[in-house]
Amino acid sequence: MTKKRKISKPVRTTWKRIPQKTGRQSVTKESQRVKVRRWGRIFGFGLGTCALVLGLPLGGYFLFQNSSSIVATVPEGSPVQVEIQTGRFLPESWIESRLDLDPAQGLMQIDLLDVKANLEKYPEVKRASVERHFPNVLRVSVQERYPFFRLKVSGSNGSYNILLVDEEGHVFKNINCPQHLLRRIPFLGGIILHPTPFGYRPVEGATILADLVKTANDLYPDLSRDWVLILADQLIMAQTFTEGYIRVRSRTIEEILFAPKQFDKQLERLNYILDNHAGKSDKSLARVNLSLLNQPTVEYSRVSAPKRYR
Repeated sequence: MTKKRKISKPVRTTWKRIPQKTGRQSVTKESQRVKVRRWGRIFGFGLGTCALVLGLPLGGYFLFQNSSSIVATVPEGSPVQVEIQTGRFLPESWIESRLDLDPAQGLMQIDLLDVKANLEKYPEVKRASVERHFPNVLRVSVQERYPFFRLKVSGSNGSYNILLVDEEGHVFKNINCPQHLLRRIPFLGGIILHPTPFGYRPVEGATILADLVKTANDLYPDLSRDWVLILADQLIMAQTFTEGYIRVRSRTIEEILFAPKQFDKQLERLNYILDNHAGKSDKSLARVNLSLLNQPTVEYSRVSAPKRYR
């Protein structure tokens, strides 16, 4: 017979039987650093929050008191000093006379938008800015229009006046443009001027003509230096100005016809034609038609050819 094994009863244990360590626990240096950093962040966040809460009202109060004291330092009726920043042509006296300021007004009473509008209604001024600078300075900055063309306009008594046109077509008077610059600017013809209370309406199609001049000045300045007159009478006056042709009269060629597009390619062909014609003294170029783009034509006259450049 097999012997029956005795099954031992499991010993019941509780947490009370687990040996408990008493006394102070050992703390590592790394855990101490972590604890210090954590408390440092908490302290810094709290300090920053307090500074923000207290600083906003104090800063607003200080700014209000400071601005009030600045304005208060300007005596009532103190004259306003005007500082003018301008470009190369318009004199400061011309700009100051068109500010339309009331001498009795103080700096804070001046309407900056009104002064800006008074300046920009003159076609000579492209853009103006007006700023206050305490305690009593009004700073005015003016950007002038740069001339691309000259216009000869006849007067009532038989004389004529020279007006200027910028690349956007704005027509304005020659206030102080130097003569050496005027001599390099071609005349503009074949257009109709429409008067306005402060001058004339912008010239239609002027941006296309200015693009031709700028391209020629950049690529072939010796060639464009000979241009005397640019005529827009054969441009179709539509919104795009992409039809018709531009007529140019030069000191060396009686007439050059340009299509109102692809100016770089047409100028390259014109330069090639002039290089091939150099040295032929029995004939001069009367007309070069580049408006056909891929089929330029040349007409000669039986006159001794002038020098190409002067």
